[in-house]
Amino acid sequence: MNKYIELLAPYIKKTLYPYQLKFVGDSSRWRIVNKSRQIGFSLTVALDAISGALVRERNQLIVSASKKNAEIVLNYVRGHLESMNMLPAVDKEGYIELCNGKHIMVCSTNWRTARGFNGDVYLDEFAFTIRDKEIWQAIVPSITAVNGRVTVISTPKSRIDKFWQIWERKSEKWSKHCVTIHDAIRDGFPVDIEELRELFDPEEFAQAYECIPLDTTDSYIPYNLIEPCLYDPGSEAFEAVALNVPESKGKRNFVYGVDIGRTKDETAVAETFRLDKVVWCCGIQSWQKMPFRTQKEKLSNILGQPGTQLMAIDKGGIGMNLHEDLQYLYPEKVRGVSFAPAVKERLAKKVKIAFEEKRVRIPNDPSLVSHILSIRRSANKTSTFSYNSEDSEHHGDKFWALALAIDWSAGNKIINFRFM
Repeated sequence: MNKYIELLAPYIKKTLYPYQLKFVGDSSRWRIVNKSRQIGFSLTVALDAISGALVRERNQLIVSASKKNAEIVLNYVRGHLESMNMLPAVDKEGYIELCNGKHIMVCSTNWRTARGFNGDVYLDEFAFTIRDKEIWQAIVPSITAVNGRVTVISTPKSRIDKFWQIWERKSEKWSKHCVTIHDAIRDGFPVDIEELRELFDPEEFAQAYECIPLDTTDSYIPYNLIEPCLYDPGSEAFEAVALNVPESKGKRNFVYGVDIGRTKDETAVAETFRLDKVVWCCGIQSWQKMPFRTQKEKLSNILGQPGTQLMAIDKGGIGMNLHEDLQYLYPEKVRGVSFAPAVKERLAKKVKIAFEEKRVRIPNDPSLVSHILSIRRSANKTSTFSYNSEDSEHHGDKFWALALAIDWSAGNKIINFRFM
């Protein structure tokens, strides 16, 4: 018997919940997990990889959807090894070699690094992996050629990505694990589900926690347009771009789009800069049920930064007072926009064209992507179109914040957005 089993078995048993134990105990060569968010599967994958290296005696490769997530998984590996008083032979960025000579390596969506890898592979958060089909075609044939194990793990995203195609495939080859937030709670995982429900609209909650993908068949901007414009915020490629942003008086120029919310809707703040003809979205802040006085303070802090060139704010309805106060304080930086039907149509079309022409880059943020996919176009009786989220409780706030930022970053009649 492998000498490491006696060390691993009791630790695994006391560390994992039943749904995690079921996955780790699955000896199938082909495994796929359709899981809820925030139920400890990164920790589980790390322990399963240690077991694969020590018990199966095979090298382990974990391909994550982002550099940040890859680092999280490897830190869990380090934590498990420390808890078992097992020092690695080599420990460096992205790579740990164990005492038996087998290694655990992580990378983020880099199939060039992974090509030719000899061992077992995990495709972590595969539904949110950029260029998932290319990674699948590059990695899986080389793994199967050496009889390696393939494990695909993800929270679902849409019904058209590679992860969902594998999950829906009628094949006895795949061992399938579906773990919703409700399954995890029944197995003892501690989480306040009602608190989580308050943070998401029903469709988002179902996708994030109940293993149900978004229905994107009628999306105004389909995922095949979005995917080529995604980037990993922690990647070296993005850092290189960010460092090369032209500076004005020593400060970068940022344009913000703000969609105001208070109770049911969130306030979404999109931060962008422009490099050549491409608008880069650095990220989206989301403020839920935040008092207006706090929102005003936060937006004022952003406007007070020398690098802030302009902020376009939704000034309709509940946004009117915030817009007036901020424009009074920063008249040169604040622009108000009323979301009249004609304005929403112009903004929505501009965003779609930006994706079609690949003149926008957005972070690989599941929430932002889901807001973009949620926007539908429907005809009105007046021969015009409406652009709204399909769910009455969800208005695509992050989409409209991004649309405002793109509108002004890409060049609006009132301002010529150019780095000086």
